[in-house]
Amino acid sequence: MDEIGALPGLDDFTMTTNGASLRKHAKRLYDGGLRRLNISLDSLDPERFKQLTRTGDLAKVIDGIHAAKEAGIKRIKLNAVILKGRNEDEVLDLVTFARQEGLDISFIEEMPLGDVSDHSRAETFYSSDDVQALIETRYPLTPTTESTPGPSRYFKMADSDSRVGFISPHSHNFCDSCNRVRVTVEGRLLLGLGNEHSVDLRAVLRRHPGDMQALKTAIINALPLKPERHHFTTDGDVQVVRFMNMTGG
Repeated sequence: MDEIGALPGLDDFTMTTNGASLRKHAKRLYDGGLRRLNISLDSLDPERFKQLTRTGDLAKVIDGIHAAKEAGIKRIKLNAVILKGRNEDEVLDLVTFARQEGLDISFIEEMPLGDVSDHSRAETFYSSDDVQALIETRYPLTPTTESTPGPSRYFKMADSDSRVGFISPHSHNFCDSCNRVRVTVEGRLLLGLGNEHSVDLRAVLRRHPGDMQALKTAIINALPLKPERHHFTTDGDVQVVRFMNMTGG
């Protein structure tokens, strides 16, 4: 971790985390070169937060946010998945919290990754357009022209430096403009969240130990497999059986 930020050609060192261990690790992450941080925060109610995350401790996450700011990390963004009947009543509170803490916040439509049994995705779906309309009852939003490395569409507020983003895999399919690929913990280069297109990089490393050119060639040859779009639905049909925690960053 101490050497990642010094890698040649690395322009953006970012991490997405649940925030629970940031009090312990934030300073070391900053010293290692990390300058952007995404923190998952779906609720500001301790009991609801624990229910949504199954094990989460809201107080640790809030303390972790403060630890990251104290460590010197300036660009911190909250990620909130909004579900109808679960936490849509907290959208305005989450924006207010982001404004008070000087953070950005992105609202994310739930992705149908993995088979869930505790709720119906059709019943809990809450679109980015619904979230935006709710926010604008208190905070008018103006679209920005800035581009980011990720799929968020960002808006600004006239009286705050905090930005509001929307990640909308259902209502605003962003595959054709996404430049991201991911490496799973098993060493698969995954070319899209909503598809199973992938290349086994671990197999390449085992066939060609120490050969960086073979690895680079495998990655370059895989990129044309990146899909133009996904086909997410809310009718319970699961196209991708893996959960996000199986995918990794």
